[in-house]
Amino acid sequence: MASSSSSQQQNALFVIEAPNKPREVEESSRVFDVFINHRGPDVKNTLAAHLYNSLKALGIKTFLDSEEKELGDSFPSLIETAISSASVHIAIFSKRYAESAWCLAELVLMSQSKGKIIPVFYQVEPWELRYFEKEGEKRGVYAEAFVKHEGKNRYPDKQLDEWKKTLQQISYTAGHEFKTQDYGHCKDIVSAVEKEVQRTKRLLVAKYPVGLNKLVKDFERRCLDELVQDFESQCGTKKANVVGIFGMGGVGKTTLSKELFNQKKSKYTRASFLFDVREAWASGKFPLLQSRLLKDIFCEDRNFLSPEEGTSYLRDCLERNSAFSFLIVLDDIDRVDQLDSLLVMDILNRPGNNLVLVTTREVGVLTSARIDTAYHLKGLDREDGRELFCWHAFGQSHPCRGYEDLVQGFVNICGGLPLSLQVLGRHVSGRKEWYWQEELQKARKALPGDIKQRLRISFDGLDDEEKQIFLDIACFFIDKSIATAMTIWKGSGWRGRHGLEKLKEKCLIEENVSYLPFLEWEVKWKSRQDEFAFRMHDHLRDLGRELANELSHPRRLWQPKDLKSLESKEFQNIVARTTSRCFHSILDKSMDCQITFFIGEPEDSSETSLLWLQLDYLNRTQLETNSDINPSIPQWIDLQNLKCLRISGGRFQRLWQSDEQAPTHLKELQVRETFVKEFPDLLRKLNNVQEVEIIWKR
Repeated sequence: MASSSSSQQQNALFVIEAPNKPREVEESSRVFDVFINHRGPDVKNTLAAHLYNSLKALGIKTFLDSEEKELGDSFPSLIETAISSASVHIAIFSKRYAESAWCLAELVLMSQSKGKIIPVFYQVEPWELRYFEKEGEKRGVYAEAFVKHEGKNRYPDKQLDEWKKTLQQISYTAGHEFKTQDYGHCKDIVSAVEKEVQRTKRLLVAKYPVGLNKLVKDFERRCLDELVQDFESQCGTKKANVVGIFGMGGVGKTTLSKELFNQKKSKYTRASFLFDVREAWASGKFPLLQSRLLKDIFCEDRNFLSPEEGTSYLRDCLERNSAFSFLIVLDDIDRVDQLDSLLVMDILNRPGNNLVLVTTREVGVLTSARIDTAYHLKGLDREDGRELFCWHAFGQSHPCRGYEDLVQGFVNICGGLPLSLQVLGRHVSGRKEWYWQEELQKARKALPGDIKQRLRISFDGLDDEEKQIFLDIACFFIDKSIATAMTIWKGSGWRGRHGLEKLKEKCLIEENVSYLPFLEWEVKWKSRQDEFAFRMHDHLRDLGRELANELSHPRRLWQPKDLKSLESKEFQNIVARTTSRCFHSILDKSMDCQITFFIGEPEDSSETSLLWLQLDYLNRTQLETNSDINPSIPQWIDLQNLKCLRISGGRFQRLWQSDEQAPTHLKELQVRETFVKEFPDLLRKLNNVQEVEIIWKR
């Protein structure tokens, strides 16, 4: 773009500068495919307009100064953004082009960007851009323009030299020449631009991609660099790189993969990004994705009637075509079948400089497909999380005065999850302080619907038993010993090891939970149980507890308010799973004690049974107000299927009141600081016990 005003020319160098927002933020909000660099009075209404309209008709977003300027835009900032985001730049060199400092400043920015420059020589010769080169005694019009610049002393010599150097470099680039006003060559220019845009077209990543560059560098360091080095050291030639990106819902897997796609696609001959593979598979639209892959990678248009037909045809194409490299991103995979139907299994064993990125919530899918290199995306750190929330809430990188503590409260709730930071930030944007306070309290109690919906996808993919294990962890076992949970689940007839494996594969419990010792847990658990505890994102915990409240069988009770329904003996007729410090209200409201127990269903019966019991007595000496002289576990508590019993404190002298009450299926017994003395007789009745710990009170 060139201005006819000399005052604008005089300030050109100083006004074309980066905007106040971070460059990556501004780029994502105003992205252009093509930037047309020209001097307005020469070609704006002729050649430039013709190219603009032709490209626009093809759906190619093209920047042509006044056509793209909107009310309120900072025009120099908009130009800088358009140049930096465009993958193709068309430079129309007209006779008076070099008189415009705007045109020359834009040209320098274009040369510094990663986009391709297509020169169009409009009634000028390429040699005229070189300034120092002449044909005989003829002097080019661009040389004359620079003589005028130098004579007026408007720009420093360093800047003039930079403009000359840039013109010289571009003059050697193959371009299109227009001797007259015949625009017949426009079709060739438009065709060349269309191909280049399709090859390098950028995806819109995120409005505020805070911390994204840091994640990209970490991904490349951990995955791509090591993978390439490994392949080259083993076979001397590169093999196809297939890399997984996994993490919980809303953590930013798609965002990261889109940025990687944008940055790397220009290195490959062809590229394809397939969104929402899981949803397409479930809705029967998977053949459409296969057709898209066929067009993007093999340049063929064909519709498929079934996934099987598409898979067969794609494999044939892959066998016939091996001369080019490609980049493929498969977003939101949840089945190995999907990878197989989109050529990943074939590409894994195929030599070539190719790259396939697979995003998923199911790390087990990557394992089953033998994709050995995977990146676990865990979310943003506290600093980046705070900045992202502020961009959505305030439109700036930091909180407004007086909102610092409220911002920190929301950031703490979100736990680095970009989805939550975005949703909650937008929700309170532009609101008064009192509204922020109310929404913060609300967010601490319940998740917004759009966050819950995204997170629930992984839960819905579990089977019934795995769902029960997930709910137990969410309600009872966060930061608690895995050994205890395993004992309870075994008593419930659930496959604890298998369930935890599935939860980890779906990123529903954090990766740093070590469950490998489960293979030998019967031998090692007692000495190592404190080393292993459950970790879960707070939002997943809240989702689990909310889902648990919706279920009536079994009931999970983990808050004092949930126990009111159990104050009558009717609670023996329901199936419940619970742990709480407030069960003394069931037994004797005046007691000061802690009682924790699980009620579940035995493996071979539909009757209610107690699986795990823990009693910690503090100040009271008896469990029931009408108990025997020798206090013990109340007769009405059925211990028949009890697997784990732990008692500490109090004046217990007997564990149960009669032999009929003895827990014959007990496997773990722990008694500390009591007056119980009948252990030899007790243990003879417990034929299945595996672990015993007894500490007498002196």
